[in-house]
Amino acid sequence: MRASTVFQATWQRTRRPRTWGAALLFGLVWNGARALLGPFEPGLIESLTPTLWVALFLVLAPLPWQWSGDDAHKTGTLRGAAQALPWMAALTLAVLLLLGAAGSGPPFPGRGPGKRERGGMHRGLMGPRREEGHGIQVHPRFWALGVAHLCFGLLLGWILADRERAELQEAAAQRAAKEAQARALQGQMNPHVLFNAISGLTELVRENPEAAEAALVNLSELLRTLLDHGSRLRAPLGDERRLVERHLALERIRLGRRLREVWDWPEALDALEIPPLMIQPLVENALKHGVSAAVGGGTLAVRVTREGNRLCVRVANTGPVPAGGEGQGLGLRNLRERLGLQGASGDALRLYREGDWTVAELKVEVLA
Repeated sequence: MRASTVFQATWQRTRRPRTWGAALLFGLVWNGARALLGPFEPGLIESLTPTLWVALFLVLAPLPWQWSGDDAHKTGTLRGAAQALPWMAALTLAVLLLLGAAGSGPPFPGRGPGKRERGGMHRGLMGPRREEGHGIQVHPRFWALGVAHLCFGLLLGWILADRERAELQEAAAQRAAKEAQARALQGQMNPHVLFNAISGLTELVRENPEAAEAALVNLSELLRTLLDHGSRLRAPLGDERRLVERHLALERIRLGRRLREVWDWPEALDALEIPPLMIQPLVENALKHGVSAAVGGGTLAVRVTREGNRLCVRVANTGPVPAGGEGQGLGLRNLRERLGLQGASGDALRLYREGDWTVAELKVEVLA
């Protein structure tokens, strides 16, 4: 990982409940074991020391194993060990000296609070300490415990870094699978749109050859737009507008005055990025099952607004209710599946009747 990514991963570890849960559990077990081994009257700092020590190691121990300087999630074994050894040695020494300066130390099972000895010395938890300021005499067990903590930190850091690497790779694989599935679903939309457009033009070939020729020109432009727009995972909203406009250009030739349009789509929103082919299926569904199915045609109303980080789309049409029920077509089923892959909530797409109108409401996350 690069430095910025390492710091971000370290910060994320401080926010995980399991980090503090493991540290708290260790502290409770440690203090409980000491109490069972003999008289135990710890102070606040001494009681919290095991918990804070483990929490510090859980958060900071993986850092040198993750800092590779590139996009790799973990360093090689030799480089990681070379980076982790001085890092953990400095961390261990700093913590031990801090505890010693605070008058506490690593808790040894079975030992009670420090006791005064001859010569004005005080035997603390990590060995005798002079009260007159002549320096600290460190018990050998203190250094043994420091070495044990150093080895523990090296092993723990390697294990945590390897686990986070596996988690990141699994998350990347899941994202890749979802992207592949989303692309496959978007690929289904291209022939679906063209099939519906061509089906609508078959009548014009016999009834109005000139209009059919103009429609074929628009159809080629629609195909070009579909191939470009549908190949991306996110695209500017302006590209979706152009796709809808080309689709409507075909429908105007076929439906003529039977199609009446009401637009409320501010151009200021066109720079926002959304997954492609989100609005076009709603417009297509409204025209196919509503406006074109009515003898006298009908009205198509499209409104696009922004609410915070979500784009709100409302596509309404007059005309009859689809015989097979609302939202049963391939286009809308495809749209629902793609919304599910993006983690959208269940109400991201709603279809309902509102008086004489059939309304489709879509809410999708946007990128500015």
